[in-house]
Amino acid sequence: MSASDVPVPDHPGNGAGIPGADVDVPADDVGGVEVPNTEALDAIWRGDEYAGHLGAEVEAWGGGWSRIGLTVTDRHRNFAGLLHGGVGFGLGDVAFAVASNSWGRLAVALSVDVQFLASAAPGARLVATGRERHRTKRTGAYLIEVTDDGALVASLHALVHRTDRWHLGEDAWSGDWRATH
Repeated sequence: MSASDVPVPDHPGNGAGIPGADVDVPADDVGGVEVPNTEALDAIWRGDEYAGHLGAEVEAWGGGWSRIGLTVTDRHRNFAGLLHGGVGFGLGDVAFAVASNSWGRLAVALSVDVQFLASAAPGARLVATGRERHRTKRTGAYLIEVTDDGALVASLHALVHRTDRWHLGEDAWSGDWRATH
């Protein structure tokens, strides 16, 4: 029995019952939760200098998820001519950052475990999909998958610390939102 065959209890923190949690992230918010301040947050994600240097592009995001794309070029290859592991990790990390910060609360990485499963050639369009699997006031667990035309290239499991700081300042968020997100 593989890990994907193990039944998962149905509760909101693990993605069970969330449209697209097991296959593809939906085009709208996970679980139908509308995140306030999306335009301002989107500008923050799109202004990430490292992501821009890498060539990563925010395709879509919502509360607890993200989809980030990158077209592989020659500059993304290592000395062996293969996709550099740092590119797969970096793309996954950008997806992790957007998904974990998507609720507005500043979240910082505690740990990331990555498995490199395949390479990708120049011209390939990689897509990193980050999904929240569990979230508390102080931590969040995420699964990030990097794919090339649906084939898994890398898989990351990541954990964040959710700080007391808020993107855009605390006053940009209602008291109810801050208490529940």
